[in-house]
Amino acid sequence: MHLLSTTTFELRTGDQAYFKQQGYAILSHRWVGDEIDFKQLQTVATELRSGRTPASTPQIDKIRGACKIARGSGFEWLWIDSCCIDKSNAVELDEAIRSMFRWYGNARICITYLNDVDSSGDRGPSAFDSVDREGPSLWFSRGWTLQELLAPSELRFYNRHWEYIGTKHEHAHALAQITGIEAEYLVGAKNFRAACIATKMSWMAGRTTTRAEDIAYSMLGLFDVHMNTRYGEGAEAFMRLQKELLTAPNLLQDETLFAWRMPKPSSGADFLGPNQETNWGHGEWGLLAPSPEWFKHSGGVTLEQTPTIERQPRSFDLTQGSVVAWIPTAGGTKTEATLAALSIITFTMWLYYPLIYPKMRANRLARDFEYPLKACVRDKQGRLEPLRIWLRPTSNGFRRVKCAEFAQGRSERGPRRGRVEEEKVLQPILGNTDDGFAYKY
Repeated sequence: MHLLSTTTFELRTGDQAYFKQQGYAILSHRWVGDEIDFKQLQTVATELRSGRTPASTPQIDKIRGACKIARGSGFEWLWIDSCCIDKSNAVELDEAIRSMFRWYGNARICITYLNDVDSSGDRGPSAFDSVDREGPSLWFSRGWTLQELLAPSELRFYNRHWEYIGTKHEHAHALAQITGIEAEYLVGAKNFRAACIATKMSWMAGRTTTRAEDIAYSMLGLFDVHMNTRYGEGAEAFMRLQKELLTAPNLLQDETLFAWRMPKPSSGADFLGPNQETNWGHGEWGLLAPSPEWFKHSGGVTLEQTPTIERQPRSFDLTQGSVVAWIPTAGGTKTEATLAALSIITFTMWLYYPLIYPKMRANRLARDFEYPLKACVRDKQGRLEPLRIWLRPTSNGFRRVKCAEFAQGRSERGPRRGRVEEEKVLQPILGNTDDGFAYKY
């Protein structure tokens, strides 16, 4: 780990445990233009020490301003992601990305610089209004800043003039309105790790990263997942993250991973790659979403008061191109079974039943049906309702349908009943708009 001296502007290399014991500050900021990197830092150290204002670039001014705040707060050491990682060293970069959440969490203070905010004395969401756009600072729209908001226990905001705005605790309710994250999670009154997968994914919805892979990598600490980085993999990174959430032996299977909705029925077309092995219609997909954006309206999903559903200990797994799930594959709903029984009693032509039943059963099994998840969702009145999604059987497996909606509340047809077996839920082949490759899961 490399840290910057707040007095000499020189880097020092040491163990994270040493700097944690010494106490260090850390900077959260939005990258703008050509930031000073690890190799350039030595060449600008003289200008940083000169105290000349303004500096030759805004990026140098930012380093100097952050060091001044850290030094004034009593810290000799400061970590800045842009210049304290040797990004030419792939091993070091990988370790830094996988350790970053911990580094932010271990810092004594997180100095958060909002370079597009003028306000310093306001309260409420307007304290974070951007001068460059309508709405809050662009800092809130970046993927990496989500973990930088959650990990530190002491986070202090500064505007573009390095004027103090306030702490995360002082602005917790305003930050909750801006981010959709409960204030109790932000200040540590509730452990944010207790939030379900769908809720955490909803916090990332609406945020962007320069590289497609970083949407997944910036959430590793949020989910406490260990996963190597592979820049160049594009959309595969988010799918690998979901695979880890589904199969990691140290994690309980959280079925809210499937509690997403398409923004609109045609949204799947934006992610489909070429050479699909099956045709995908509007509102159809697999169990795994292609982007956190599909969790945008899943903030009300919860594991509280989850319905009792008999499942195998590890009910979901992955195979090439599919998610394996335990699904009722024979029999129909309770209502259908009752009607079938009445029909048999009514029609005394029982000799014809062996001829009729296979066709009845085939028609019944070809219908869409509701698949319950071990999760609930809050309705408009704040009441918890069991959450279900729609599945459709096909000739080579199952697929999720009506993906722009949940089946919640009281079921119209009752649950699908019958023998439960391991079945494949197909997953589309994703296209990667950055490099033209397609990925199969």
